[in-house]
Amino acid sequence: MTNLIKKYESFSPKAYRCPAGVVTIGYGSTKWADGSPIKMGQTITEEKADALLNDYLIKHVRPKIADLNLTPNQQDALESLLYNIGWTAFAKSKCYKAIKAKDWATALKNWDWYSGGGKVLNGLIKRRAEEIGLFFTEI
Repeated sequence: MTNLIKKYESFSPKAYRCPAGVVTIGYGSTKWADGSPIKMGQTITEEKADALLNDYLIKHVRPKIADLNLTPNQQDALESLLYNIGWTAFAKSKCYKAIKAKDWATALKNWDWYSGGGKVLNGLIKRRAEEIGLFFTEI
């Protein structure tokens, strides 16, 4: 489910620089499906942005969290976090290690709150709170 990601990324048909300074398009995509970077001046339809988001989740997020045996809510929350901060940052995090160990208190404590290029952004605070609420609903 991509609703949480779409809610916080919003759709933009034109490439723009996100708060972290990265060129972004559609629902926060930074690369095309072939891996080439998004460039200023490029455009996308909402239908293609949906496909690009789903392609990214299928190729780059879901395989990496498949072995965690998550509930659907946990998967949705984690997909939102990973889509926003990236696998590299998450794979090194205490949150990831805690989720693998089912150490929920440590996972909660280490959920990434500030990933706006080092800036505290109100939108990210709301997003993280919703991710946390969704992830820990059934625990």
